[in-house]
Amino acid sequence: MITQEDLSRATGWRGDAEFSVSTLDLAGNNPGSAILGFLDDGRFLPGAARNPALSAVLVSEQLEVEARRRLGRDITIVVVDDPRWHFYTLHNEIALAGPLENEPTVVHPDAVIHPGAFIDGVGVHIAARAVVEPNATVLRSARIGEGAVVRAGSVIGTPGFEHKRTSRGILSVTHDGETRIGARTEVGSLTTVARGFARRHTELGADCRIDSNVMIAHGSHLGDRVFVAGGTVISGSTDIGDDVWIGPGATLIDRVKVGVGARVAIGSVVFTKVAPGARVAGNPARASRASNPRPRSIENPDD
Repeated sequence: MITQEDLSRATGWRGDAEFSVSTLDLAGNNPGSAILGFLDDGRFLPGAARNPALSAVLVSEQLEVEARRRLGRDITIVVVDDPRWHFYTLHNEIALAGPLENEPTVVHPDAVIHPGAFIDGVGVHIAARAVVEPNATVLRSARIGEGAVVRAGSVIGTPGFEHKRTSRGILSVTHDGETRIGARTEVGSLTTVARGFARRHTELGADCRIDSNVMIAHGSHLGDRVFVAGGTVISGSTDIGDDVWIGPGATLIDRVKVGVGARVAIGSVVFTKVAPGARVAGNPARASRASNPRPRSIENPDD
C-alpha cells in the first residue's frame, strides 16, 4: 500500500491529509484498484470525477476549491505546490525500490553471451539457447526468451523518453516495467527496445524479426511473427498484431493500433488505427489497397 507517509518521505510534503491506495495512476485511469492521482489542470476534473478507482488526488492550491466541489467527500484531497512534481517524485522512489532493481540476474547455462556484451548484474533473465552478440547491452528488466537473438550493439531495457516539466525543473521519470523479448525473436544491430513503464511492460512476441536501427519505445506490444524493417520508429504504448509487416523508415505514433496481418509501407507515418489485413502508405498513412485477409507467409512477408 502507498500512504501519506510515503509521500512525505519522497517529497518532503507536510500535511494532515491521510490516504491509503494500491498504486499510482493518472486521475482518469481505472486499473481496477484504488489509486492516488494528480490534477494540475481543471480540464481533467470531469474524467477524475467519473473514475471509481480514484481514492486520493494531489491538487494545486488553485484547483483545491473546485476539486473539492467536483470530486466529493469520498476522495482525499492532498494540496501541494506542484502536483506533477510530487506525483512523479513519489513514483520514482517507489520504482527504484521495486523487485526488478534488486533481484539477481539469471542466465541459462545454454545461453551464448559474447564476452564483449554487457549484462546487468540485477533484474535480467536470459533463457536457454538465447544469443547476445558483441557490444550488445542488456539492462535490468530484460526477459530474453528461449532461442532469441540480440544482435551486436543493440540495447534492451533502456529507459524510455519520459520527462516532465515542473516548477522545480525537468524531472526524468524512472521506468519500472519489464522488457520482454519472445522466444526465437531476433533484435537487429543498433536497435533499442525501451523498458516498460507505468505497469505496462514492453513486449515483443515470439518469432519476430526486428531489423537494425529500429526504436521501440516503452510499453509497446508486438505480437508474434512481426517483421520491422530498418529505421522504423515505434512510439510508446503502440499495439501491433500478429504477422504485421512494417516497412523501412516508418513511424508509428504513440498508442496507435495495427491489426493482425496489416502492412505498413516504407516511410509511412501512422496516426490512426490500421485495420486487420489492411495495407497503408503515406503521411498520414492511408489504405492503399483493399484489405487482404489471407495471411502472408513468414518466409516471404511480401507474397
